[in-house]
Amino acid sequence: MERLRRKTEIDRVFEEGRRFYSPWVALQAYQRQPEADAEAGPRLAVVAGKRFRGSVERNRARRLLRETCRIALGESRARWDLILIARVEVLDIPFAERLRMLNSLLRQAGVLSEGAEAA
Repeated sequence: MERLRRKTEIDRVFEEGRRFYSPWVALQAYQRQPEADAEAGPRLAVVAGKRFRGSVERNRARRLLRETCRIALGESRARWDLILIARVEVLDIPFAERLRMLNSLLRQAGVLSEGAEAA
């Protein structure tokens, strides 16, 4: 899984992507067209705002969500651009709950099929 880095690509996800919510994270998902680029597979950006107590908590939230998403998506080759927007509460939930919640959001978005779920 690659990171979504360019501002133009991130802006496109925010403008054209679909939104899905949970109590701990929001997901913006945009399905790329096959001819859009040569790279196959999902790309991810994680956003943690200033509501976090400090930079340590913001960076920890980003790392936790990136790792959880990496496990949830596995070896997926689907062409999706994803943005996860962390809420402060994400720091307090255990890994298994975070993974279950992220799998649910990814299924709602159509990124994962109904039968696909990480361990």
